[in-house]
Amino acid sequence: MPTISSDTSSWPRIDARVTCGGPIDRGSDRRLYEQLVSRIRAKIDSNEWHPGARIPSEHELMQRYGVARGTVRRAIASLATDGLLVQRHGKGTFVVERDLVRPSDSRKLSFAASLKAQDREFVTRVIEQRVMAAPAEVARELKVHEGDDVLFLKRVRIIGSQSTLCHEGWLNMGGCPGIEDADYTNESAFDAVERCSGSRIMSSRVRYFAVAADDAHADCLGCSVGDPLLALEQLICFESGVPVEWSVSWMKEGQPVLTEFRQNEGAPDRKSRSSHAYTDCARQHSRTELQLFAHEIRESVVGWALDDVSHPYHLGGSLSCADILAVLYNDVMHHAADCGDSSDRDRFVLSKGHAALALYPALRQAGLVTDDDFERGLFGPGATLFKEPRRDMARGVEMTSGSLGMGLAYSCGIALAKVRAGLGGRVFCLMGDGECNEGSVWEAVAFAGHNKLANLVAVVDVNGLQLDALTSEVLDAGSLNETFASFGFDTETVDGHDVIALRGALARVGTRPRAILARTVKSKGVAAGENRVEWHDILLDDEQRSLVTAELTVEREAIERG
Repeated sequence: MPTISSDTSSWPRIDARVTCGGPIDRGSDRRLYEQLVSRIRAKIDSNEWHPGARIPSEHELMQRYGVARGTVRRAIASLATDGLLVQRHGKGTFVVERDLVRPSDSRKLSFAASLKAQDREFVTRVIEQRVMAAPAEVARELKVHEGDDVLFLKRVRIIGSQSTLCHEGWLNMGGCPGIEDADYTNESAFDAVERCSGSRIMSSRVRYFAVAADDAHADCLGCSVGDPLLALEQLICFESGVPVEWSVSWMKEGQPVLTEFRQNEGAPDRKSRSSHAYTDCARQHSRTELQLFAHEIRESVVGWALDDVSHPYHLGGSLSCADILAVLYNDVMHHAADCGDSSDRDRFVLSKGHAALALYPALRQAGLVTDDDFERGLFGPGATLFKEPRRDMARGVEMTSGSLGMGLAYSCGIALAKVRAGLGGRVFCLMGDGECNEGSVWEAVAFAGHNKLANLVAVVDVNGLQLDALTSEVLDAGSLNETFASFGFDTETVDGHDVIALRGALARVGTRPRAILARTVKSKGVAAGENRVEWHDILLDDEQRSLVTAELTVEREAIERG
């Protein structure tokens, strides 16, 4: 068992009271994250934040600069890509010990995949494969209890006649049934993990350091004791961030091996589906994973308001529907990022256009919207996203909306076209309960019921508030459940913040159009704004900005703790 200097408890820490430089200039042509990058880089270059130092937390950086979590994360990611910072899960972000660490937060490293991509023939020799009790160091890295069962693998990669790499890894057996029975002579650990778990490996963290060969590794690699070796310590994680393998690999000096990063291959293959005839969810994330997706959407919703002190933002209705969008885009819909231009894909129409702030981060999670789109903001000539959505099929925005009551009729048109063309895929339309005051909504409901559009799902965000009052006070529409049912819809009422209940309701299909009535709380996740009508469209003051930032940080930590 090697002793790896990965325990950061002995690393020097910076004083939490250290200031982070001058204020962000919101009038500058430079993007906010670029300005933050410059300030952090200056601290590192001046050695004020020296190698091994832990930098301030995301929350502290957000408070000091008054920027959103997304801006802080993009700055940190940029500096990590440049090799200046490294993030250690559960411990913080640290200044890199130069020439020792090369991080890889969003890409995964597979020697087997790299060698195959280079058409290099190789043989894997398994020296040891056994279930063992996790030692303290392994338990700490894999986030398991000391003594829990882990799978230990020791393998040697042989290219030609040369023993090129000796690999020792410890695999988290939780969630990977049968992982101990895999044939690692013929299957890579990456492939075995994904096969046994049904989950995707999404990220890795790599540390490089030089060591002298000891007896055991000299014997494996056919070199002399004391010869220089390049060692790579790597932590591999699932999409959820749960660690699955911690390993150390040793390579002889001068070996001609190109180690490439294996990129995310995208979503797994989907089942072929005919119209109205599928019940499978696109993916199956855990409750915690879905809650984190929803929380990330809420952080982004508030982020728009934190990054821009000049405009009010529709926070209330965007925060209330975050769970709905997280479930749709991460676990239910077969969207354009999965299916490309396939006409069989599912379609999503945002009829309550003022919730665009929540749609955009969901589209980013789906891979349809980029960080660059976010950095451009919602106003000005360079914007690609807008406060009210504008149709942009390349980014997954199906319809220009904002004028309420239009989305369901538009969705009926798409659904009817799919039926007549014999195409698969469903059409999901998200509306507000206040929007159901519009007569055009009920014309569309009558049309869908009459034509038995079983591929149509109307999702109503029932948060009980609209622009200026309680929905029941403005125009009491009675029981939406009964009204939809009277027009021939299958209806279901669900807690709009219970991600598992939402997934079940949204995944179910039948022989008639469906209406999902999601009971939600306006401004959910931000106590200061919950059930307050003025949060429909609000310009946050300084006190509100500080409270919101702190509250969302606490909520994320609570979700992560389970």
